[in-house]
Amino acid sequence: MKHMGTFIADTLSEDSQIESNQKKIYAYLFDYIIEQLIFDAIVLIIGVVSGRFIITLCFLAVTIPMRHFAGGFHASTPWMCNILSYGSYILTIIIVPILEPYIHPYWAAIYALLWGLILPIAPVDTPNKRLNTEQKSKLLRLCIKTCVIMSVLYLILVLSRQTLYYGAITLCMAESTLGIYIGFAKNR
Repeated sequence: MKHMGTFIADTLSEDSQIESNQKKIYAYLFDYIIEQLIFDAIVLIIGVVSGRFIITLCFLAVTIPMRHFAGGFHASTPWMCNILSYGSYILTIIIVPILEPYIHPYWAAIYALLWGLILPIAPVDTPNKRLNTEQKSKLLRLCIKTCVIMSVLYLILVLSRQTLYYGAITLCMAESTLGIYIGFAKNR
């Protein structure tokens, strides 16, 4: 993937669309976007093939905004990041149907508790990218908006008795909360 971002950045620099001293930043950005799109596409394909498409959508609805707005654990290598990301996804689509008989509306209390654990420490930065006060404030506002939107969706799922799906969201929130707290502890 690194070569694609570099290729795009080099092309933009040659066309004078970006300054040459910014090529590394753009290359990193393009690599990140491409890797995210590939991950999302692969998990969607796995979701369709495995018959767990809606669970996959729940997984992405939680993990995408949580990673972007709340931060958390960052693996030491891209390879380890892929193992953890795909492992978390596979674990979710396997465990949620197994847990379905045990998922009840009281899981909403667990869901609320998880938000109560996330919001006081979000966003979590990394040693390589420290956030300034303005960045933290902006990301926290986005995290709170995500909380509100996701909670409305969650309430709709609870009221419509879609146990499998609000169970999936709860499990994904627990995974995200764990990653956020590991990141918080590791990055301090």
